Amino acid sequence: MPEKKPADTVIMVHETVLQSWARDAGTLALFAALIGIGILADSSAMQWAGAIMAFITTCARASGRVERLSIAEARARLNALEGKSDG
Repeated sequence: MPEKKPADTVIMVHETVLQSWARDAGTLALFAALIGIGILADSSAMQWAGAIMAFITTCARASGRVERLSIAEARARLNALEGKSDG
């Protein structure tokens, strides 16, 4: 039986308020661009695509499934993933 591959894990150690706002502004710009270009091109499909992407992204962020870790907790998690002990 093949060895089971561990699930991919993303750990964000530090993010400032400004970086968070910049990330959110970029996401908003993406939605505005899709919907705005759809309006300019008179394409209801592009407008709907932008709206659906906005809805999915909003639901994913509101789900609260993102784990916030301190640096010590993140290091312990990385050690566990690498199979190392704390000693």
